[in-house]
Amino acid sequence: MSRPAADVMDVDVVTFSLKGRVTVHTVGSIWAEAAQALARNPDRPIVIDASRLEYIDATGIALIYDLQRGRRPAGAEVEIRGLDPSLAALIPSYDPVELEEPARGGRGLGAIERIGRATLAQLSAAARMLTFLADCGVALLQAIPRRGIIRWGEVLSVAAEAGANAVPIVLLIGFLMGVIIAFEIGLVAQQFGAVIFVVDGVGVAVLRELGALMTAIVFAGRTGAAFAAQIGTQKVNEEVSAIVTFGLDPLRFLVLPRLIAAVLVVPLLTVLADVVGIFGGALVLAGFNIGFVQFYNHLLGAVGIEDFLVGLAKAAIFGLAIAAIGCQRGLATGAGATSVGLSATSAVVTSIVWIVVLDGLFTVLISS
Repeated sequence: MSRPAADVMDVDVVTFSLKGRVTVHTVGSIWAEAAQALARNPDRPIVIDASRLEYIDATGIALIYDLQRGRRPAGAEVEIRGLDPSLAALIPSYDPVELEEPARGGRGLGAIERIGRATLAQLSAAARMLTFLADCGVALLQAIPRRGIIRWGEVLSVAAEAGANAVPIVLLIGFLMGVIIAFEIGLVAQQFGAVIFVVDGVGVAVLRELGALMTAIVFAGRTGAAFAAQIGTQKVNEEVSAIVTFGLDPLRFLVLPRLIAAVLVVPLLTVLADVVGIFGGALVLAGFNIGFVQFYNHLLGAVGIEDFLVGLAKAAIFGLAIAAIGCQRGLATGAGATSVGLSATSAVVTSIVWIVVLDGLFTVLISS
């Protein structure tokens, strides 16, 4: 291998020859020699003969760019000859003068424009989520008739982690919701001698609304974030890319087990929240001279099976939305640990927003 060198010939046209390999280890002496040659010949044209140049790294690119784009008087320009096209393609083509131009101050966005951009961003995010749900639905429909596509062992593992381990916090939240509702409404109803009708409020509120709603919020904060963090970490570690390389579909391999587990688990947790919520309400009303038997008999006349089924339907939809959002945020994670944290946070916030929106749509559709 020839040694990189620079040859200078003092004639009317100064020829500077580059040969061999110009790398970080050799560029220092070459650059110094070239700078001296240009300084000794400020008014003479310079020709850089690169026909024998074999290899350059980033420092070699910087050297040639500096020689070629350096400021010289008219008639003393620097010309590069014989540079291999593959090496010439690495040399930047922009003029250094462009970098000296001051940055132009951008016009500040008005309030309406900011609102419009934020709205478009939210609509775009909703469109991406709907597209993701459609892809998941297609993958599920294709997997159902084909045996072995859905990994039921993974589904049960996710369900145990997301459901069984969440039972204590769901029971606590459900019990406290029943206690708070019964106590607050009972204080008002007592002034009118209508404490018995508090049973109606507790039953309808817990079975139709709060049981599913509070369970979904707890599930979003606990499990939705976990889904986003797990898949996001796999994305950062390039495990998702490895899955694709092996010819596997990440939707079927990672997303479907979590979607199915969430749809199965959230309704079951909601049933537990309903039971302990009503029990908490009964305990409070016992302090208002409403016995357990009286509470039970009045509850049977106040609520029906449809109230219970509405709550379960909401819970299933909430679970599907939470799992889908968590998985979508995980698959959209960028590089670095910070992106994983942002994906988990975004999954929780987005899930809660969608839970409230879906609950409102349910209320409007059922009431109409």
